[in-house]
Amino acid sequence: MKLLLCLISDQHVPNLLSVHAVKPNLLLLVVSEKMKKDGVASNFLNALDLSDSYKNSALKHDIVDLKEENSIIATMNVLKTEFSKYPEAEWFVNITGGTKPMSIGAYEFFKDKDAHMLYIPIVSQSKAIDFSNGQSLELTYQLPIREFLAGYGFDFIKEENKVLEGETRAKKLFEFSIYLSEHYEFAHKMMKTLDLMIQEVYGGEKDKARNKARKKGIYLSNFGVQDQRLIDYLAYNFKLDDDGVSLSGKLSPHAVQFLTGNWLEVFVWGILSKYSEKLNIWDVRLGLLPGKKVDEETQKKEIKNDWDIAFMYGQALRFVECKTGDQEHDPSGNETLYKIEAIKKQLGALNVKSYLATTAPNILEGDKIRDPIVTRAKLYNCTIIPGSDIRDLAELERKKDPSIVQRISKEFFPKQEAHS
Repeated sequence: MKLLLCLISDQHVPNLLSVHAVKPNLLLLVVSEKMKKDGVASNFLNALDLSDSYKNSALKHDIVDLKEENSIIATMNVLKTEFSKYPEAEWFVNITGGTKPMSIGAYEFFKDKDAHMLYIPIVSQSKAIDFSNGQSLELTYQLPIREFLAGYGFDFIKEENKVLEGETRAKKLFEFSIYLSEHYEFAHKMMKTLDLMIQEVYGGEKDKARNKARKKGIYLSNFGVQDQRLIDYLAYNFKLDDDGVSLSGKLSPHAVQFLTGNWLEVFVWGILSKYSEKLNIWDVRLGLLPGKKVDEETQKKEIKNDWDIAFMYGQALRFVECKTGDQEHDPSGNETLYKIEAIKKQLGALNVKSYLATTAPNILEGDKIRDPIVTRAKLYNCTIIPGSDIRDLAELERKKDPSIVQRISKEFFPKQEAHS
């Protein structure tokens, strides 16, 4: 029998990866009083149950209670009891999690036993170091976003079929999004004209009127755009009537959403998903709504996060916030950065990185990103991709230039993460 023992802690990814690598017959989870109170072991098992490999599987697991999480002796005593139950098993022990005394206790107990002691560095989770023989265990499982979130008690609030519908629409509009991203000045002018029409129909402030149009759609009459290519794209994609001077016809709610800013999300998602294999990223998703559902018993409020784009890289979560237009409500650019940082803190996960892809001028001073924004972005570990770089990416994609992969890497990954 192959047995895997894991020390449970807030960071579930190393333990989850070891389960997929070892493929045990029995899983022992050593859980402290605090971890039990916080429901961490349950979150871990929920994440495991989401995977195709272990969904409704026959994998047995036992919860091993540890009352003194900061005691090496207490840890060793608990492990002695468990080891006596399965002395003939092939033991794998993941010492990455738990408290430091728990890790030390596990190492001290198993160091003279015939057991594999695994340690997975948080900064590099592609291999587990086996302290018993100095060899490495390859961790090839690509953790999906939903399983990553489940380990922290989060789930997808938006139904999967709704997300897939949005991604299907995005694929059809990807070519249009390339043009708008390459010529975002035209896109901004179009957005202003469209916003005026939306406010004429729905009244009130721009954002409130936009929200109504995104829910109900809008009928355009004599909609003028001073760019023939843009007119052609609009007429073709949204079945609008073109009389040679202006456009008329009904825009669906989804069309309104795309034209009032979603086009940048579609473009960024499009290039990341298209080149995901070459970029060594996976599970590139558009328009996720992760959160914690309402707990009626404790009356806790529902937590929701609206993510424009999210993907996985190196077993860690990455998400992209996209901004277009003038961003009059956030002239300094700080509000957006605050929001991005708040999302990361809510998760409580390590190695989460964020990006702000923006064609808005509020972060710029001339052609350069303003120094205060640069400083705050570094503090928040947020990479900013300004309009000029977005334009370059769109041009490379339009030209089918193979160097776009290297350019995406340059924009989205620090030098130490760059791909060859």
